[in-house]
Amino acid sequence: MIVNLVAPRVWGCDPDILIDHYRDHVTSNHADIGVGTGFFLDRCGLPSATPRLALIDLQPNCLEHTARRLSRYRPSTYLRDVLSRVDEIPGGPFDSVALPGIIHCLAGDLTFKSRVFDNIAPLTRPGTKLFGYTLVYDGVRQSASRRLVHPLLNRLRVIDNANDHLGDLRHALSTRYIDCNIQLVGCMALFSAVVPTAASIRR
Repeated sequence: MIVNLVAPRVWGCDPDILIDHYRDHVTSNHADIGVGTGFFLDRCGLPSATPRLALIDLQPNCLEHTARRLSRYRPSTYLRDVLSRVDEIPGGPFDSVALPGIIHCLAGDLTFKSRVFDNIAPLTRPGTKLFGYTLVYDGVRQSASRRLVHPLLNRLRVIDNANDHLGDLRHALSTRYIDCNIQLVGCMALFSAVVPTAASIRR
């Protein structure tokens, strides 16, 4: 319902755009944080039939559902809170890490939520691709459906994005990563970035 109905009709972002976003950045050594239903991982087509795939979430039901959906890849599952340091994941860092729609579900503004980028550092190394998407409130034309649905979802605490601003997301990424890119589609900010090397930091 969220992906096929709310995303295109309320948020103004067609699911195919999000699938393409995954396809452009996912690798065969991938960690997905806040897995939801696994919709995009299921459809994007991983580069390998035998990837190293880690599913990380705070909700056991989401992990179980997505692991079943992606059972052909034999994923590993980890119960973790992204607001704390995400460590003790065996096998070393990943080549890609996705945050698909988890940021707008966390409480607080984007300045507070940006700690997630520091908390996932143990999963990354120089060159790791970080990508995902999140709902923002500013710089977005407020359609009638959006004016109705966004406040309702915030009141119900399904999402918490009333104080999530595009500029704060851009700052959070640019102060930690290189090759940062944000594309606003409807009210969905699709982002990607790369973990820098020591040499790129010195420059």
